Amino acid sequence: MEPHWTTIGIFWVSLILVLITVSATFINWLLFRAQIDPQVIVYVKHDEARPSILLLVIENVGKGLALNVQFELSKPIPFHAFGIDLKTAKQPENMASGPLIDGIPSIGPSASRILVWGQYGGLTKGLGDDIVKVTCNYESQRPNPFRNKKHFTECLIDVKSFTDTDATDPDGARQSAKEIKRIADFIERNNL
Repeated sequence: MEPHWTTIGIFWVSLILVLITVSATFINWLLFRAQIDPQVIVYVKHDEARPSILLLVIENVGKGLALNVQFELSKPIPFHAFGIDLKTAKQPENMASGPLIDGIPSIGPSASRILVWGQYGGLTKGLGDDIVKVTCNYESQRPNPFRNKKHFTECLIDVKSFTDTDATDPDGARQSAKEIKRIADFIERNNL
């Protein structure tokens, strides 16, 4: 006896519903993991208190604790590279210690390590136009205590993208305080 067309139709509809359910469950699982997994990144930013200084920031932007954080650099990077002007800046030494070299045992959600990297001229003298790929390798705990989940993130850091960027102090109160101090020092020196 041949199957009736309604039986075949029910079979295919059931199969499609099973696939939709499995897909939705997988997507929900991925969203859940994104809410509890760590994500360690490395980036460069201006120091707002000292606008000529560039900072290297290591930050866990994820929601979970990152464990055994280690970094791989595509090339050595300069460190404490000071000098605003490229012509007068000294050749900096490469980073030899610190969290990017030695790693971080653990870093919590929204936690960071901020390193004074240097100034534009010194960093450009040490790095040039090169881009450094930083691979962050870390783990997160799972319910199974014998096996942590391994993660990695790749980040790119450079100095060239800071060419001609505005490095002025955005804090008007701090700028005003500096000017008032300058005026007070002038008055004191000239016995006015």
